[in-house]
Amino acid sequence: MNQDRISNSMTLKYPPERYDDHLCLRVPVTLWLCLLFLVRHLLLLGITFLPTTGEEITVLRELIRPEYLLADLIALPVLIAGVRRRPRSPRWMPQLWRIGRGLLLASAGLYLLLLGTNLLASARPLTATLNEVSLISLLLNLAIIAYLLRSPLLRDLFAQWPTEPSRGSA
Repeated sequence: MNQDRISNSMTLKYPPERYDDHLCLRVPVTLWLCLLFLVRHLLLLGITFLPTTGEEITVLRELIRPEYLLADLIALPVLIAGVRRRPRSPRWMPQLWRIGRGLLLASAGLYLLLLGTNLLASARPLTATLNEVSLISLLLNLAIIAYLLRSPLLRDLFAQWPTEPSRGSA
């Protein structure tokens, strides 16, 4: 039936496997990975509440800086909307999804701003303050920003929300 809908519709901009049953673009794996990365501090915080022996949790707790949670909180609603992306969803989700790209850019930008502020506020030289984890995080956030800005697929994806097929079409 989906093939019939595809053949009856106008020419698709992307290959058919990029679309779901509602003829709406699927969220690519790369974007899911970006979303998980942008909420990593919240994920680490959640992991610290799991029952454990305690020693490994101490290491995770040291990785969590409370100010970075602000950047994660901006990306979290986009992740939730992406997970619940289907025709029957609360009315606010499609509206939030349409501005999702901007929210993700704001999340990555805020993280970079907070990281830069922390690096500049340190009394130590930048070469001593910027460790491998911070450098990798900085580069990954820049890569996410480039991906969000340059990908036509993401531009189209955030403009769509799945809808129920009309009763007249079959």
